[in-house]
Amino acid sequence: MKPIRLLWLVVLVALAWSAWWGWGAWHAKSDLTAWLEERRAAGWQAEWSDIEVKGYPTRIDRTITNLTLANTDGGWVWSAPFFQILGLNYAKDHVILVWPDTMQLQTPYERISITGKDLKGSLTFVPGTDQELEEGTLVFKGLKMVSDAGWTSSVAEARVATRPVAGLDGPRDVGIDIIGLTPRAPVIQHLAKAGLVPATVDTLKADLAVTFDQPWTRAAVERERPQPRDIEIREIAAKWGQLELRFAGDVTVSDSGRIAGEVMVKATNWQEILTVARQSGALPDAVFDPLQTALTLISSLAGSSKTLDIPLVFESGRTWIGPVPVGAAPTLRLP
Repeated sequence: MKPIRLLWLVVLVALAWSAWWGWGAWHAKSDLTAWLEERRAAGWQAEWSDIEVKGYPTRIDRTITNLTLANTDGGWVWSAPFFQILGLNYAKDHVILVWPDTMQLQTPYERISITGKDLKGSLTFVPGTDQELEEGTLVFKGLKMVSDAGWTSSVAEARVATRPVAGLDGPRDVGIDIIGLTPRAPVIQHLAKAGLVPATVDTLKADLAVTFDQPWTRAAVERERPQPRDIEIREIAAKWGQLELRFAGDVTVSDSGRIAGEVMVKATNWQEILTVARQSGALPDAVFDPLQTALTLISSLAGSSKTLDIPLVFESGRTWIGPVPVGAAPTLRLP
């Protein structure tokens, strides 16, 4: 091929690629603008100062500046100096989400300042669907929340991941890994100052298979979040100083959010856990003595006074630890 023809070919390819990228950038910006306008039409507050698209020649990176989203029915307002949606122009079903280092969340009860060092997410959608989620990963590092109601909570690192369970239609694998959690509860801070427990939970891990009442799609998130209905707890493990807890079992969640089912609990140094529950007010004094007596008997029958293996039963709206009722069954409903 002659040099001049090769040059013209390169020019034509470059022009075609530029036109393709320009069309993709325009489409990405117009789709995002349309989505924000749809939120307004649905009764939300949606404000922003600019939407910028960069990344030529291979990326479509959208940056929204001075973004405010408010669900007037739910009573919450989220605002951030920017929010980014990053992706490749030839892989539109995969995006990277980037949150800023500082954000504000206002609820009907309080205003929360949120800061972090590295707040990112990766989402992959099923091709040819209404953006149905296939796989998702969120990674938050150095996350801290400060409320004007007087509480503070922080996490050194948190990872949440989900994907369909291999070979099954419906349930999703959900993995959670939290390191260095400082809980918001003031009572725990008082217990930590008294030396009863550390101020920070070392690790909290969960390996679950969850079936939701509807698929996770963009449309579902815009209206009412999918709610869990069946949960297989392969393992939930927490290490808090000398205290260790592990859970495994199966539970169902009713339309109202009430949990029913049975979970096996393995507790190391369970006496200290019981003492913390009593000191925090979570376990009434009237329940503490008979429960401690019953658990001491059960643990001695198992051969170890420091380790406890016992079923936690949720039935008829009540929670039972072995033979002892300890209160109402918990509820679970995603906001």
